[in-house]
Amino acid sequence: MNLSSDNVKDMQAESPAKESKETVADRIPKLPKNVHWAVKAIVEPFPEDRKEAMSLMALPFLGMLGGNARFLYRNQEVHHLGFECCLVGEQSIGKSALTRMQNVLISKVIEEDNETRRKSDEYADECIAAGEGTGKPKDPHYGTRIMMPSTTKAQFYQNIKNLNGKRAIIVCPEIDSLNVPNNWSRDGGANERLMFDTEVGGQDTKSHAGTSARVPVAVNLVTSGTPKAVKHHYRNAEDGLVTRVGFCSFPQDMNEEAEERPRSKKNLETLLKIQEILLSEKEGDVINIPQLKKQQVEWCAQQKTVSDASGNQSISTFRKRAAVIGFRAGCVLFLLDGRKLTRKALEFAIWVSEYVLYFQLKYFGEQMNESIEENAQMMQVPVFARNANAWVFCKLPGMFCYGNVEEAYTQIGMKATGYRMVVSRWIRNGWVEKVDKEHFRKTATGVQVGNMMGREAS
Repeated sequence: MNLSSDNVKDMQAESPAKESKETVADRIPKLPKNVHWAVKAIVEPFPEDRKEAMSLMALPFLGMLGGNARFLYRNQEVHHLGFECCLVGEQSIGKSALTRMQNVLISKVIEEDNETRRKSDEYADECIAAGEGTGKPKDPHYGTRIMMPSTTKAQFYQNIKNLNGKRAIIVCPEIDSLNVPNNWSRDGGANERLMFDTEVGGQDTKSHAGTSARVPVAVNLVTSGTPKAVKHHYRNAEDGLVTRVGFCSFPQDMNEEAEERPRSKKNLETLLKIQEILLSEKEGDVINIPQLKKQQVEWCAQQKTVSDASGNQSISTFRKRAAVIGFRAGCVLFLLDGRKLTRKALEFAIWVSEYVLYFQLKYFGEQMNESIEENAQMMQVPVFARNANAWVFCKLPGMFCYGNVEEAYTQIGMKATGYRMVVSRWIRNGWVEKVDKEHFRKTATGVQVGNMMGREAS
């Protein structure tokens, strides 16, 4: 692995994840101040209050462009650059910015697809001219990388098969348009889950005239829609689909009068450079970026501590794929920097994870917690019984010190790793107040919470 000296001169042996915030963001995470050059170029025309959302929504396009690359994650998992992102907003709020970004960010693919469609039309004309005779031309099996939202399931798999491993993308400006009969997505979300992980899917037919294909579903997805339409599409928080999607929205207090600026010639040249770098990637050996992987794994572990300390079990569920999405975002920037890892790429990867987690919790956290509660009741396992940090809180006296916390962990056979962070979270929750450097006192709210959790545990 190479580290670019200009951005990582002072990089420590420790991962930057250890310096990140101790808790899930209470506000929408802001882009790093000194953002990566590619991200800066992509969002340059957009008003300041929309740059975070557009940075996230660019990922499926970038992942499609660099779709031939593969990367090593934890447990020897091989990851492709699969992204699914959804912009949530009321009508006439500016979601059409996605189309304008698409037109310049993947312009080379648009040109290639237009040429492919021209050849496909010529083939169709030749077939019509040949009629039913023996002179009918052989099917060239053309495939386009930009697939229409209205694609049927048969067309979906046939096109992926024709692309011979190239990654495709579906851009759906109105997510409710996917809810039509025989649409590729009308399968309970199965295809959308396969797309995120690039797993094998397909269908078998007995008729030679039908589509028979078993292929890696190498497709990225960009959607947008009103809150009601998005909620209707993602009905079930438990089926694993919403954990794979990066949701976002423009701030409620954004300046609606602010205008999107035209792109300069220099900016368009930078976007062409981005396309050329990513499209030049060839499928080869799996790329290993150990420091990026370490950072994301550590961030993921930190969110488990936050989940336990707060009692919010949905954090524990959402954090894993939020870390994956951030990892893949870092991989994209790694490619754009000439296969060198920079501090800016690491910072952007963490930001993506925090941003994705924030909106997953905002839109589906309550629903996920309800599902966790229902499953726990069905399995006759109290949710609280799995929450070691909450158990420790109940067992602590009204006035306690760090030594009491460590002793409580020891009693249940656990190492007290990260307990200072846990106490810090209790203070933020208003459950505990600081007496001095080493001593703490449960507040009235903390006593109530402890009594409630204690009854659940019993």
